[in-house]
Amino acid sequence: MSPIRVIIYGVGYINQLATRLMREKGIEVVGAINRAGSKIGKDLGEVANLDTPIGVVISQDAERILKTPADLVLVGIYDDMERMYPIFEQCLAHKLNVISVGAHHSYPWRMSPEHTAKLDILAKRHGVTITGTGNQDFFAVNLATLMSGVCHRINRITHRSLTDANNFGREVAEVTYVDRTLADFESQSDNHPPSIYTTFWENVASDLNLEVVDIRQHLEPVVAEQAQYCLALERTIEPGRLLGIRQHLEVVTNQGLAMNGENEIRVCHPDEEEFKEWEIYGEPSYKVKATGMDSGLTTTTQCVNRIPHVIAAPPGYVTLEKLPKLTYRSKLSVDKP
Repeated sequence: MSPIRVIIYGVGYINQLATRLMREKGIEVVGAINRAGSKIGKDLGEVANLDTPIGVVISQDAERILKTPADLVLVGIYDDMERMYPIFEQCLAHKLNVISVGAHHSYPWRMSPEHTAKLDILAKRHGVTITGTGNQDFFAVNLATLMSGVCHRINRITHRSLTDANNFGREVAEVTYVDRTLADFESQSDNHPPSIYTTFWENVASDLNLEVVDIRQHLEPVVAEQAQYCLALERTIEPGRLLGIRQHLEVVTNQGLAMNGENEIRVCHPDEEEFKEWEIYGEPSYKVKATGMDSGLTTTTQCVNRIPHVIAAPPGYVTLEKLPKLTYRSKLSVDKP
């Protein structure tokens, strides 16, 4: 088997970490693309804080880098489909498989049906696959659906979670109103785009053969009561400004199975612990809670571990619940023609 070759598009925190993880799993990083700025011209190994340079120079010339022989592009830039569409289109046009860590990309059919359909057609035309994954892969989608297999009857599925914005980059902090004023939130929250917390329910419903007929999202601001340092923004959040948001969701299905959840994504105190919890009400009723996770790390590990699945998947826009079960592998490889 020849090594998997990957280009990274966007050299933020997640893809810097992914660079180390991929190299340790036997994947070759053969190109790196980033927007104009201080990272351009530097060796990726230096920017990713590796021990030595790796001979990959970060470039803003995406067209040139995407011509490098590779199997897949690992994209970590924006969450929303509108800004990401031309980048996805560009990668697929070069006949490259794509994995995105963007929050809306694991199941974009409801939020961005036209863009998703066009990407699906383009991927099939070029014989490649595009998908979105990340921390929702196991902790949000697959944990819930695995739990459902225990049940004879389900009346309601409930999810609760706390995510530390410090474990991600500036993009996540900005879309969750970190260090914004309450007035900013009140003036803009009604137009806030559906979040990842909306998206992964679509994956869950698809895996359980449920038809979603409505998703109702309500956002609440989380206001700092004392000064709190934000790693993602590299500054202190003063009292009265926002640490992040609390998201409430009600998901209505055609089959009558109710789903609801509450997620806080905000700057956490050092002694707070992230968690993700699922509770099923039915026969039987039971609960599973995951703690001790580093959401930035686990976002990246799941994304990297998905690489062979995406390369081997059928062409098109393949949502993550359609991929094989995610499991640990000491080395990552795939049979190539």
